Amino acid sequence: MQEVVNFLLENPEVIEKVMNGQASLLGVELDDVLSVIEGILGAGKLLNMYWY
Repeated sequence: MQEVVNFLLENPEVIEKVMNGQASLLGVELDDVLSVIEGILGAGKLLNMYWY
């Protein structure tokens, strides 16, 4: 799972494609994908709120 997270962090355009249904992560359960994406996007919001 850490490899998936690292890949998504290094390739943020893939997150958007997965969210739009244009790409999928083979071998990763949908719930796991959604949790990872939510965590990545939520972390960005938290960082943005912290710096304001």
